[in-house]
Amino acid sequence: MAQSLDIYIDTTSGKLIAAGSARSGALPTFTRNDSYNFRVRLQERDSAGFSRDLDLTGSSIKLGIGGIDGDPTDGQFKLVLNSVTSNAISFNATTTQVYNAISAIAGAGVGVTTYANEQFSYLITSATANTAMSFGGVAFTLFPTSSVLVSTRRFPASSIAAQQVIRLVRNPAVYSDTFVASPTAGVISLTKIQDGSSTQNETYSLAIGSDAEGGSLVLNYGANSTTAIQIGATAISFQEALTSITEIGAGNIGVDVGNNAGLYSISFVRGLGLTNITTALTLDASGVIFGKFLQTTVTMATAELDELFAEAGTDTISPKIEVELTQNGTPKTVLQSDITVRRDLITSGSSVPAPQASYLTSAESYAAFVSSQNNVGFYGTTAIAKPANTSVVSALVNLGLIANTVTVGVAGVPSNVVTDWAGNVSATTRFLADSSAVTSIDWGNRVLKDSSGVTAVNWETKAFGSGSTVVTIASNNVAISGSYYIAMGTANGAFRTLSTTTSVTFGTIAANDQHYREVVVTGASVNDIVLVGLPSAISAGAVIQGVVYKANTVCLSCTNADNSSIAVNTATYRITVLDYQ
Repeated sequence: MAQSLDIYIDTTSGKLIAAGSARSGALPTFTRNDSYNFRVRLQERDSAGFSRDLDLTGSSIKLGIGGIDGDPTDGQFKLVLNSVTSNAISFNATTTQVYNAISAIAGAGVGVTTYANEQFSYLITSATANTAMSFGGVAFTLFPTSSVLVSTRRFPASSIAAQQVIRLVRNPAVYSDTFVASPTAGVISLTKIQDGSSTQNETYSLAIGSDAEGGSLVLNYGANSTTAIQIGATAISFQEALTSITEIGAGNIGVDVGNNAGLYSISFVRGLGLTNITTALTLDASGVIFGKFLQTTVTMATAELDELFAEAGTDTISPKIEVELTQNGTPKTVLQSDITVRRDLITSGSSVPAPQASYLTSAESYAAFVSSQNNVGFYGTTAIAKPANTSVVSALVNLGLIANTVTVGVAGVPSNVVTDWAGNVSATTRFLADSSAVTSIDWGNRVLKDSSGVTAVNWETKAFGSGSTVVTIASNNVAISGSYYIAMGTANGAFRTLSTTTSVTFGTIAANDQHYREVVVTGASVNDIVLVGLPSAISAGAVIQGVVYKANTVCLSCTNADNSSIAVNTATYRITVLDYQ
């Protein structure tokens, strides 16, 4: 919750009034990263010397905290002339660099010199007399956030060259221009805190906040009302006003002042005591005069403020706070005062790290998949740019097309000969079964070579299940096409996934009976894991399981666990087998 600070400003003198949060005439110390709710009240002295609230109709207020005429420390800016923008200019550019950047848009001969003794300020003089010149500025990448201020030093005239001053000035480190009227709701409140009964008196609490500075309020008892009671009146005055209501009567109400100023306790006593009062006591605050505050919330947590700490190299800094009032389009600084800002020790969060999320990022998932199973998957059609090296094994590993530990071979075939999974050798289309067989890419001739120099234009990688993927070498890329690609390692526990869909009809199954159906899944082996994907709806009581009971064959069983027969009609099932190598 933002700390609330009330600032009273004497716009006649431009100083803080010793009131609100500046009772000693100075604001309290601020802390970096804290939030503050500034409530600003602008007043001026009348002819008698009394402070009066300004009429702020149609006015606007800005608040800034920072250094006066600070300089940027990094970045670039640009200048604009006749809707043409210059090249970027460094924040600490020399006059020659500024000239080189603007001569293309202002013409040769324009003069650029430093201005007075101000850093990052330039005086630009037109090349010829009596020539209009009107530059604009673009802050571009200046940091801390800064403005390019352009002012005319000399207007063009006969025998007089126009001159403009370009200045780079750091913006406030903390800034706000969104002030709104401070709400008055809740400043005065009347609350029943206790219902009357045989053991207690009916009691109300009347709270009057400090923003209620004058005027009067009225208390209503049903359809009857007190006379106007002045803000700041004593408890006796409230009591007398209430007892003057005939329905209450003398001596039947008691008013006490609470622990806090502006807090009153109103109780029904004597003739109305120890009774549940059905007539409500209500408040009319329409006659109250409230203080006129405009408020905004700022957070001392900007990179620009951190920059001030970094430059000072201390734990406290003393920037300026400035409040600017604009009336009828004319700005006026109504306050400029020193403040103190200290560093904070606890910047964010707890000193004990919070528990981390239990999920993995996509990159972590991919890394875990490759390292634990020694396999890589690829789906779809794409082209991958030529890698920096020409080693096929390294290139395809880097491209994510094979695992570095692929060592699948075929008995009786030399490891440097590339074969299909069955051991067949193809002259033009080679099957990638052993990463050690592929040694280089001939990008110029668009072929792959093994260690024996055997070449192939296309290399086909067998997929587990149906389909295959073709790796084609182009001049500058590797094109991959096909339904699914997978390279499988031989590390212990590695497996391939076999999956198919099939239509199965189990028919009518008697109570506590079973029906069996066989499904061909090429590559499946006994002891493999079988997963069964069920259709969207299935008969109640039907329990369906799968098992590889012989090579390439999965047996589906449907058990009727009910005491009456059920019909398990034709439906499509997905059979997935985890085949361990």
